[in-house]
Amino acid sequence: MPLDKVRDLGVILDSRLNMEAHVANVVSSSFYRLQQLRCIRRSLTTDARRTLATPFVANRVDYCNAVLYGTSAVVIRRLQMVHNADARLVVGLSKYERITPVLRDVLHWLYTRFTVQNCCTDF
Repeated sequence: MPLDKVRDLGVILDSRLNMEAHVANVVSSSFYRLQQLRCIRRSLTTDARRTLATPFVANRVDYCNAVLYGTSAVVIRRLQMVHNADARLVVGLSKYERITPVLRDVLHWLYTRFTVQNCCTDF
């Protein structure tokens, strides 16, 4: 019996290869981790928040970006929302404050679409 979705090395591949199932899984698990970190954020310094958020969220979003090359902008935008929420947690911004200067000037993090493009142009 053929399967609609399979998991290989942590990446969920579906029969259409549009990566929506994989991104939905990453977004769900990342927001779960962010919610856990939000509960203890007041008792952590900025450096401690960055140290915890990087392995739990940022690395999860950046894992296997090469398979996302050529996917739709909507799929990439969902990952960018996670990346923005992660940055807001680390720096302590509210959800209505601008995140672009923080990503660029404070954290020095690239946008998700650039990391997906750059991982495939290095070959």
